Amino acid sequence: MSMRSTTLGLLACLTAAAAGAAELRITIANVVPNKGDLLVTLFDRAQGFPDQPGTAQPSRKIKPDGSTVQLSFSNLAEGRWAVMVLQDFNGNGRADYNLVGLPKEPYGASNNRLPKLAPPKFEEALVDVGAQGAAVTIELRQP
Repeated sequence: MSMRSTTLGLLACLTAAAAGAAELRITIANVVPNKGDLLVTLFDRAQGFPDQPGTAQPSRKIKPDGSTVQLSFSNLAEGRWAVMVLQDFNGNGRADYNLVGLPKEPYGASNNRLPKLAPPKFEEALVDVGAQGAAVTIELRQP
C-alpha cells in the first residue's frame, strides 16, 4: 500500500467522522451565582428523562460564577437532543423534591417548557442539532 493511498484513506475516515459531529451551545440564565454545581445532561432518548440519565448520556458539572453560564457539547451525533439542567445546591448529585414532589433546587429544560406541577416532557424539550450545530437558552426555574 502506498503512502498516498494510506493518507487518502485516513482523510476519508476523518471527513466521514467529522460529517456526523455537531455542536450544541447552551446558555443557562437565572443561575444563583457561586452556589452548588450546575448539572447539565443531554438526552437522546426519553428513558431516564428528566432526572435519571444513563451513564452513556453526555453530561457536565460546572461551578456557576455568574447569573448566566455558557457551555457547549461538541462531537455530538446529529439528531434530536433534550437538555436538562439542575442547580445542585447541596452537592448530592441529584434532584431533591419536597413532600408534594416539586423540585427544591433550581432546574430547567431546553425549550423552557416547564409545567407547574409536573416534570418536563422529553418531546417538548427536544432540540434539532444539525451539521451546523444549534444553540439554546435555558431559564432556570427557582423553587
